[in-house]
Amino acid sequence: MNMKHSLKQVFTFRRPGEMFKKLSFIFFCVIAVNVFSQTTIIRKIEVRGNKVVSNTEVLDVVSTRPGDDFSSSRLREDLRSIYKMGSFMDASIEVEDYKDGLKVIFVLVEKPSAGEIKFRGRKSIWESTLKDALDIKKGDTCAVDELRLKQNERKILNLYEERGFPFATVSHEIEVVKDAANITFIINEGPRVKVDEVNITGNKFFSTKTLLGKMRIRPGRWYSETKLEEDLEKIADFYRDEGFILVDIEPPQAGYKTVAGIPEKEKPKEKFTVNIKINEGPQIKVERIQVKGNTIFSEKEIREKMLTKERAIFNQSRFIEDMRALQGKYAEKGYILCRITPLTDIDEDSGNISIVVDITEEELVYIENIKIEGNLVTKDKVIRRELTIKPGEIFNTQKIIRSRQKIYNLGFFEEVDISTEPGTEKGKMILVVKVKEKKTGMMSFGAGYNSIDGLMGYIEYSKNNFLGLGQYLSLKYEFGAQKQNIETSFVEPWFLNTPTSVGIDLFHTVRDRPEYYYKEKRIGGNLNLGRPVTDYDKLFFRYKYESVEIFDIAESASQEVKSQKGINVTSSIALSYVRDTRDNIFDASSGIYLNLSTEISGGILGGNNNFYRPTIDFSTYSKLLGLKWLVLAFHMRAGTVDSYACGEVPVYEKFYGGGADTVRGYPERSLPENATGGKTILFGNAEIRFPIPGTENLLKGILFFDIGNVWKEREVDFSSLKKGAGMGIRINTPVGIIRFDFGYRFDSVGKYIYADRWEPHFSIGQMF
Repeated sequence: MNMKHSLKQVFTFRRPGEMFKKLSFIFFCVIAVNVFSQTTIIRKIEVRGNKVVSNTEVLDVVSTRPGDDFSSSRLREDLRSIYKMGSFMDASIEVEDYKDGLKVIFVLVEKPSAGEIKFRGRKSIWESTLKDALDIKKGDTCAVDELRLKQNERKILNLYEERGFPFATVSHEIEVVKDAANITFIINEGPRVKVDEVNITGNKFFSTKTLLGKMRIRPGRWYSETKLEEDLEKIADFYRDEGFILVDIEPPQAGYKTVAGIPEKEKPKEKFTVNIKINEGPQIKVERIQVKGNTIFSEKEIREKMLTKERAIFNQSRFIEDMRALQGKYAEKGYILCRITPLTDIDEDSGNISIVVDITEEELVYIENIKIEGNLVTKDKVIRRELTIKPGEIFNTQKIIRSRQKIYNLGFFEEVDISTEPGTEKGKMILVVKVKEKKTGMMSFGAGYNSIDGLMGYIEYSKNNFLGLGQYLSLKYEFGAQKQNIETSFVEPWFLNTPTSVGIDLFHTVRDRPEYYYKEKRIGGNLNLGRPVTDYDKLFFRYKYESVEIFDIAESASQEVKSQKGINVTSSIALSYVRDTRDNIFDASSGIYLNLSTEISGGILGGNNNFYRPTIDFSTYSKLLGLKWLVLAFHMRAGTVDSYACGEVPVYEKFYGGGADTVRGYPERSLPENATGGKTILFGNAEIRFPIPGTENLLKGILFFDIGNVWKEREVDFSSLKKGAGMGIRINTPVGIIRFDFGYRFDSVGKYIYADRWEPHFSIGQMF
């Protein structure tokens, strides 16, 4: 017997809430009693009709499995689960006899994928801008969903509303062609509305001019309801921070002045006016602050942590920050479960507020375990050794924040997140360090040009997390008309599983110096050691051995260059102390960087280049105007070099200025003027750094001012300082920050005449 029971109509699931479902379910129950009066086993499950969505994806959401007893209720839930996937416009079930049981077939009709996405009626906004705002792209399989389409209509409306089109409307239509649905968004932009008047009433303490200064919606600007709402909240916060915590701003009235016989939504020749009414209420002062429930910290310690003081005007933002600071103070000591509840009592008649800071300290919390997640290449130990907090220690938020910084500063991860999970018993927590690895290896080749080396080609391989052990390896070959260079570097950051870094550099470089009329060949290497003293302080040692040959000297070269013809050897050691408190070593927004270094060459170290070179490098970073996204950065470098025995400092060991890393606006190595290097360098740089809107931090802009110079001898002449200013772009790429600066020089220098005052600069990484 081969009976096919077609239950498609019974099991079809189209849209929730359709009346036929209830009737069909009753009909199915009748059939089920007659046909499946005895328990029947499902022997096979098939999926038909799907093209884009795989069988596995469908079967993953259904609960029915081969070997299960036939269950109408379970199959009905399976249909519901399939429909919730959002990929199907129709889903049904057919049941057939199969061997000694049944075969269940899920018959599916997929929603068409998105085809062309078009806009009708668009005039004022670029089509590319509208498409970028949508979360529907050509080829999407779940695009033909009414809810999703409505959400995207809202996205389009938001764009228009932000640009001053408050009366815009958006609808859509769909045309199915083969297996694709062409979507057309129909836009009626309506008039663009410019604000003519903003009337503020009820304000007594602050002038209308002061309040308008807090708003983006002002006379002469395009109207946006969203921006107006944000403005009103900003004004309310401004009042609350000045003690008016009971301030009330009534819903604003915005529109054209009524003209008889003309509908209000049609634009008449009248002014568009925004009316705002404010009920200020009394200005509140802090009468008393009381602290309850504290045993870990004294009331004096808690009051000292608070910026809110008795007899002062109440400031809401400051008070909220006080509560956060107290929470952080307890968390630093391991009381992360501490609850701080501010209780306030306002007397409107006297204009006073009484505050009770009610503290429930709870128990001390310890770290039970630390889990590492998301590291596919990086070994666990590479991450764990950067943690400043260990299992068994008291929970400490400052150590956790610092641990996150150190892990991120490795440069191996796009994201680093540290969260908590409950431990196996009360008073214990598990830390979960979750990372997202980024590409750390790069094989690259290409060509470039700079004012020193001319046209250059290169081949380079670098790996910043070699073998997942945190090691650094690089191999590089550069070739061009004026430079041939081979170099390799290797760094082991934890030598013998101790926090001692060991690195070695080897290089062979032949370079033409046409501006000084000679060529040089440098062969040598460096041995580098580093060791932390504290969490923020490190000591470094470097030994360098280098053989330098000066050859092919032209007759027009200086006597200084001619005197150094032949091979000379530099054998030197350098000691450095580094303090680094930057929050992000790749793109800092707070902290400082200090490098004090002294290099000594020759003497008992051997070689015939005898000189010493002390330098200082200092940078500081802060948030400008308290804004997290606006960074003010300062940098200063100073140094001197001189011989301590007979002879002169070699020209290749002197200082040079100008270019991307010293004083921008001046060509590379153009300072000092008309000289082969100098013995003293001093320069400073100031930058304002800001993200470029709409680029999700991929692009940043800068404004800069540089000042400095290089002097032939050790004396510094401040009257000869060179100045430059300009702007630049920072591009955040997987292999680091690429920077392009365009500098303007205020002073003439050497052969570079004043008229040619703009200079482009291109480099890798932040300048400081």
